[in-house]
Amino acid sequence: MTTQRELKQLVRERMARTGERYAAARAHVVARATAPAPRYPGVLAGYDRFGGLQANTAPLLNVLRHAGIPAPAGAAAWSEAIVSGLCGGPGFLYAVFEYRGYPPMLTLALQSRSMADQYVAEGLGRVGVEWTTSETTSAKAARAALDDALATGRAALGVVDLGSLPYYGLPKEYVGGAPHLVAVVGRDDTGYWLDDRGGAPRHLSFDQLATARARYRKSRHRLITAVGPAAGFDSAAAWRAAVADTARCYHEPAVPKSFWGNCGFAGLRKWRDLLTDRRDAKGWPNVFAEGPRAYAGLYRTYECIEAGLAPGAGRGLYAEFLEAAAAFLGAEALVGAAAWWRESAGHWSALAALISGADDEALRAGCDLADRRVELGDAAGAGSAEAQALWRERHEWGGRCRLGAGAAAALYERMAERVGAIIAAEEAAVAAMSG
Repeated sequence: MTTQRELKQLVRERMARTGERYAAARAHVVARATAPAPRYPGVLAGYDRFGGLQANTAPLLNVLRHAGIPAPAGAAAWSEAIVSGLCGGPGFLYAVFEYRGYPPMLTLALQSRSMADQYVAEGLGRVGVEWTTSETTSAKAARAALDDALATGRAALGVVDLGSLPYYGLPKEYVGGAPHLVAVVGRDDTGYWLDDRGGAPRHLSFDQLATARARYRKSRHRLITAVGPAAGFDSAAAWRAAVADTARCYHEPAVPKSFWGNCGFAGLRKWRDLLTDRRDAKGWPNVFAEGPRAYAGLYRTYECIEAGLAPGAGRGLYAEFLEAAAAFLGAEALVGAAAWWRESAGHWSALAALISGADDEALRAGCDLADRRVELGDAAGAGSAEAQALWRERHEWGGRCRLGAGAAAALYERMAERVGAIIAAEEAAVAAMSG
């Protein structure tokens, strides 16, 4: 990985040359970066790659590299495309929550599992590694287990609470609600070094990390370390299982049946229809009618597509995995499926572009802020104050949105057409994977 300053400079140069937004330009730069990162005092020897394209899968990839786990047969090296594909690749979940005193809160989960710990757990069983897992309700025992792992020179994957990581700057309402995977890759006299999505390690005090590990209670201070390659592991079977799992989740989502209507193809069709349905109380012309409410739905849509995953809702990254899987498994049909996923990625990016190019200053500024939050993750020394300021600014722009009901409805019509194209492409992709 290039240094933080070099990464931002290269991204900015590409943006000026191509006209891409930050996240898209960043993806191209990160994918081509091969130089090791500078040495950070206290970071484990040999841990010289940080961050990547996506949160959660990036630290898993870097831990595999550091542990010296050989790449699967037929693959020249580990890549984030392979890791993400083995975790389960793309999916879809649609949800809108409404609370008194707050704008409607939209969630688009665009991977096969909506929770990060569940998504990565699928991949842990498919990468050919013997893992040790520690869980405890005791903060003292949790710290001892972490220190023991680091003392043996092993980086540790930890499940933490996203809202408790200070460098994301999230408000207190988010604390305890979302699992997030990081790698703990070293320590010094004041705290620990973390590998997250950014291009350099993050430093947290002992108390800050202890708090983040404790606040997502379902994980119970979960800590995962690599022992070594799993004996007798059948990589081909694992890759076939991963492909089948992704396809299955579009028809039989990995959630309770009562939520299936919001997931997979059913969820995509529901979202497409609600975008233009004026009669349904949950339709976008009603829930996200105009002004700040329209901003709430549109900003969040853009953020989910462009700021959380690899560009194009991670569909292009999955196409890379399928192309590798086609060669590894001798499954020519997966090449055709990859082409459909690339088409879908283009539709997802075009959908985001409809929003970022809308005729409303506040909405365009909100999309710029989403990009700036991604950029902040690559900034040397950036902390909670900067992240919190961007979060406040995002909400301040929401109050200035002047998108009228007619303009919003017209935009939703165009979005619905693009979602229809996404459905067609992803149906064709899943059919090719299932054949």
